[in-house]
Amino acid sequence: MVRVLIIGATGYMGSALASSLLRSGHYTVYGLARTEKKARQLAADEVIPVVAEDPAKTPQPVLDAIQAAHIDVVVLCGADDGAHEVLKAVIEAGKQRLRENAAGGAGNLRLGFVYTSGSWVHGSSRVAVTDLELAGQKTSRNPPARLVAWRTGMEQAVLAAHDVLDVLVVRPGLVYGRSHAIWTSFFNPVLAAAATSTPETAVQIPLDERARPGLIHVDDCASGMHAAIDKLPLLKGTGVYPVFDLISQSESMRDIFDAFAASIGFKGSVQLVGHGDDAFAEAMSVTTNNASARARMLLGWEPKRRPFVDGMDAYGPAFAAAQ
Repeated sequence: MVRVLIIGATGYMGSALASSLLRSGHYTVYGLARTEKKARQLAADEVIPVVAEDPAKTPQPVLDAIQAAHIDVVVLCGADDGAHEVLKAVIEAGKQRLRENAAGGAGNLRLGFVYTSGSWVHGSSRVAVTDLELAGQKTSRNPPARLVAWRTGMEQAVLAAHDVLDVLVVRPGLVYGRSHAIWTSFFNPVLAAAATSTPETAVQIPLDERARPGLIHVDDCASGMHAAIDKLPLLKGTGVYPVFDLISQSESMRDIFDAFAASIGFKGSVQLVGHGDDAFAEAMSVTTNNASARARMLLGWEPKRRPFVDGMDAYGPAFAAAQ
């Protein structure tokens, strides 16, 4: 059994990944929990909890868990705060693993590390981009979204650790499905107005209606990350650039909100008025043009869930029920 430690296991993407790994029957899954309540939640889902209140400032519990449980792969998923510090701790654990192997101990193979970045590092482009492009570099055609500009440095730090760790970077698109976590602040005003809406009701949302975000259902995101973990030991030493975008489709922001409004019975109009100077709304309004061909070919990943707009008859009510 491969042992995986997910940092971010109680989050939206991390919990979906944990479920996918457990269902396969090939993984023992450990999950980082910042509180005892979160630890109980993980345990109820058959994830072995590792309690660390602040792994960036106090990484010792993570280091101890990697050593004591003989973790094979660490996944940093959805944890922006302190990401560089967490990477430093994992590198230290990786060095310890190499020392053990050099000493002839029973030790594991090299420690693996998978970093979850995101397609926003490509910035906004109507020209096709690929995950072979070095995001955030001088040669990049588009600057990354302001909100995640720092992630390009994190990606490079992960890739630079290849002499100690088996590394891989995945970049999911804008994730949807079930609670639609990242969409909450934009969907909620429409949902709140739905019950009393009339044809004259207007709700203004700070997004760009011309945007065509790259999208991925949370289950397809989990299956793509799962495939990356499966392939991690096979890719090392092959010369394959270990960065993979995970995007199943791009759709119009206008179409997304029209479909959502109809699915929850909103009778008025949703006005997408532009993101202004808000960094989060700007990132949400990024247009991504990427078909994720390398992930399909090299990881064997194939998204299966319905596109966002086409499946909104289920996705819209799911969001409403989750609130």
